[in-house]
Amino acid sequence: MHNRKNTRSQVWPDTKATIRVRETFGADSRGHLTITGIVQNLGSNGLFIETDENVAVPLRADIIIDFDPESKLSVFKIQATGETVHKSKEGIGIRFITIDLNKLQKCIIAKMNKLDEEAKYKLTGD
Repeated sequence: MHNRKNTRSQVWPDTKATIRVRETFGADSRGHLTITGIVQNLGSNGLFIETDENVAVPLRADIIIDFDPESKLSVFKIQATGETVHKSKEGIGIRFITIDLNKLQKCIIAKMNKLDEEAKYKLTGD
């Protein structure tokens, strides 16, 4: 059962997120762990990233969401900060602390426009 208060939606299957967390590895030693995985779902308050990595809850995370990993264009990427709030064998749930919702919307629209252009190209063969 999910205790989520806000809706999350599936995203494109190639959408990836990279999270960087600061983790304790032993007697007061601190290090950073960087994890990249597929975004399973996304909402205005958080996301779920598929990964086999074991990450503590709660941990602060720096996040980069990339809606088009094959592209090098920044229009498809957004940075955010969050906190790990759930972990399972499928992955990690993260609640956003900060995210620019206008930029998120622009990233999603850019991806939709790109897919629309690709579909038109395939239909017309131009």
